Amino acid sequence: MSDDVSVVEGADEEAARWHRRFAVELFNRSWDLLERPDRSPDDDAEMLAAAFGSAWHWLQVGTAENQALGDHQIAKVASHAGQPALALHYARRALATIEIGHFGDWQIAAAYEGMARACAAAGDGAGRDYWVQRCTVALGAVPDAGDRSVVAEQLLNLPDPPPQEERPKA
Repeated sequence: MSDDVSVVEGADEEAARWHRRFAVELFNRSWDLLERPDRSPDDDAEMLAAAFGSAWHWLQVGTAENQALGDHQIAKVASHAGQPALALHYARRALATIEIGHFGDWQIAAAYEGMARACAAAGDGAGRDYWVQRCTVALGAVPDAGDRSVVAEQLLNLPDPPPQEERPKA
């Protein structure tokens, strides 16, 4: 009977290794597509699928921090793919998980940047500005210069919110 248990444990360890591998590879694929300046609609669909796939694999074997960063990546990708409602949903999930988990200063700053990006994608200029301000303050608490620069660069590359259609006055 102990041989059966070791076989199951070995299979579980093997599955966990595969989940981690796919989580990382799919995250990197979504990031590569995100950085492509000439993405097609098919690239956007693949980018979203890769971000969701990465998050799902982390859900199987990752920590709450891995899962929050997966949600953050989905929000970022959705923002760039023209899916503002999806971006806002996952940016809020990432922020909530990061705030509850107290993972670290750079994660908080990154979550605020994600909220700013999602608000910008949704056309919410006031929300974008609010989260930019929160992120800027949070960056002051990030001790590692490398971590700080990664989030600061993302913050500098936030798009302006798309113009809202003017509504006729009643």
